[in-house]
Amino acid sequence: MSMWIYQLNQENWSPEIFRYEIWEQQRWSWPYGKKVGDDNPAPGDTLVFFYAPRGGNEPGIYGWAVIERWDGESKTVYFIPATPTDYLKMDPWWDEDAKKILNEIRGRMKQATLFLVPKDKVFAIRHGIKKSLHFA
Repeated sequence: MSMWIYQLNQENWSPEIFRYEIWEQQRWSWPYGKKVGDDNPAPGDTLVFFYAPRGGNEPGIYGWAVIERWDGESKTVYFIPATPTDYLKMDPWWDEDAKKILNEIRGRMKQATLFLVPKDKVFAIRHGIKKSLHFA
């Protein structure tokens, strides 16, 4: 199984709308633009919601989901948000560790929507989320 970052733009879809509309256990589908990574999202993969710093003042990781399916032809990802999204959307994970990890994953190509998370960064993201919620 893989982990993917779904990068959101604060100017196009504000964190306030995310907080209001996204709830755990609801089915969603979103289009995506550019995908960075050789693999494709698959059922059971993790999708992490990330608001980039550009375009607003509320960056960070806002939650995650389980991918139901991916349609490469229509460039759509189908997913179900999971715990602790309802917590993270109210208090996103955004500290020096998160900045470092996200910058390493995005590299110089910061203008994509989907980023495949390298296997060596998956634990760091999971641990960072747990730590931000005082679960670690």
